[in-house]
Amino acid sequence: MKVRVLGSSSSGNSTYVEFDDVKFLIDVGLGFNDIKSKLAEIGVNPEDINFIIITHAHTDHVKSLHSFSRVYNTKIYISYDTFQEYSKKDLINNYEFFDELDNIMGIKITKIPISHDKKGFGFIFEKDNLSLAYMTDTGMIHSRYHDKFKNRTVYLLESNHDVEMEMNGTKDEMTKIRNIGDQGHLSNEECAMYLNKFIGENTKSIILLHISDHDNTYEKAYNVNREAIDNRINVYLAYKDKISEEVIV
Repeated sequence: MKVRVLGSSSSGNSTYVEFDDVKFLIDVGLGFNDIKSKLAEIGVNPEDINFIIITHAHTDHVKSLHSFSRVYNTKIYISYDTFQEYSKKDLINNYEFFDELDNIMGIKITKIPISHDKKGFGFIFEKDNLSLAYMTDTGMIHSRYHDKFKNRTVYLLESNHDVEMEMNGTKDEMTKIRNIGDQGHLSNEECAMYLNKFIGENTKSIILLHISDHDNTYEKAYNVNREAIDNRINVYLAYKDKISEEVIV
């Protein structure tokens, strides 16, 4: 399994994942040319992407979806609700609703609802005793799903904001309350708390996602989580403008 986060922030999110010979993207919220350039940087031809799977309909997760559909006719897996909310749905084809699916190209898929102001999902991908847990844009992870997250090989989880920076920032009060609430985003401390509940002896690496430009710093996100996580587990950052470290297991 290989994982590279091509970019992650409120400006755009896209992650490249490879299980054996299956190559896919989680979200395509960066600019089309930016994604193509970053794929080329890691030696991947966009035409070789087997599918794109979409978490939810916010622009920073779907910005280039119609372009991939038009240029490459890439297979798209999307929930019915997200499809209905997607403003350019008339411009995409070769799509399939994943609501009733539990397997895509030999990869087991478990869907975990996010708690956000758009309906959407995080995912657990499993193949050959390796697993990847992915969740961003959620204000909380309901306890009914905790067992599904336990002891995964790799975690990609958002560490969006520092609460003090968020509350002392320039956003309006309603946005601040939304961001720190149950339908907003996970703080650094909440991310670390969840990871400590979930990690196990099989866990190898963590990548911290969706770090806020204005209400967090890469250093704060890293330090809060690094201090909370067993030192045998690698902790990496996802960046707004550059590709993350490569995780290979």
